[in-house]
Amino acid sequence: MDLLFSASVISSAIRIATPLLLAALGCILCEKAGITNLAIEGFMLMGSFISIAYITKSDGSVLIAMLVAMIGTMLYSGLFGLVVVKFEANHVVASIAMNMLSVGLTTFLLQAMLGAQGMIRPANIQKIPNMQFTFLEKISFVGSVFHNQSFVVPLAILMAAALYFVIKKTVYGLNVVSLGESEGAARSAGISVKKVQWSVILLSGLFCGLAGAYLSTVILSEFSINMVQGRGFTAYTAVIFGNTNAILVWLVTLLFGWAEAIGVQIELAGMGIPSSVIKMFPYVLAILVLMISSITAKNNKEKRLERRR
Repeated sequence: MDLLFSASVISSAIRIATPLLLAALGCILCEKAGITNLAIEGFMLMGSFISIAYITKSDGSVLIAMLVAMIGTMLYSGLFGLVVVKFEANHVVASIAMNMLSVGLTTFLLQAMLGAQGMIRPANIQKIPNMQFTFLEKISFVGSVFHNQSFVVPLAILMAAALYFVIKKTVYGLNVVSLGESEGAARSAGISVKKVQWSVILLSGLFCGLAGAYLSTVILSEFSINMVQGRGFTAYTAVIFGNTNAILVWLVTLLFGWAEAIGVQIELAGMGIPSSVIKMFPYVLAILVLMISSITAKNNKEKRLERRR
């Protein structure tokens, strides 16, 4: 029990959950607007590549690399917007195509632009110092959890809170929700459907760019082929289970981060469990979460039907 809820495990869980949360925030906006965006997997991969490519070709500044990755991925997400909004293609098929394109494109550019095969680890990377919360030293557990974390960790949490406020309390948020509930009603209310759709897709690219950059520059300090490894799909699972509520989604991403952190601790402890089994923990949890979410949704639907009767 001490292993499961120790300060080191919770700290690792928060760190691991951060890219999931960032990707999920963009996905929340798309879901609210009625767009199924599974392309966040590919967006994260592109953000990871752009940040490492910038660092390799420049002075190695991680902060600027993150900004470049956010802008670059936002522009890249415009291709998804073109297919979905302009040509009204099937969202799931377009998402799969974008994910496949991201893997192929980053693999090609890794060799063509950076002269590497399979993986690259920049030698000139200039890490941003982690935050030192000295005032939290008196609170032992909280201090251990948040001490020495990247600035992106609290930034992601603040973004989740801000998105919750935007969706609930602003005109833009109400427009997004209205569009997701009924496109026809949104048009009748004078909402520019295309503009809202474009905005949520581009914002999802922005969030995923930061998520990918955080993954490659802060957590791993490298880029490798298909390094996102399903994190985008895990983030989408969190959005569905969290019912597109930014605060609940954050808690679900923490749950996934906790599962992966536990797996790492078990592997380090040498308990004899095969590493392949340990790496399955987050994905098994994702399947269980989807099952619970589906059962809950079905029960709620049946209750609503009974009330109408």
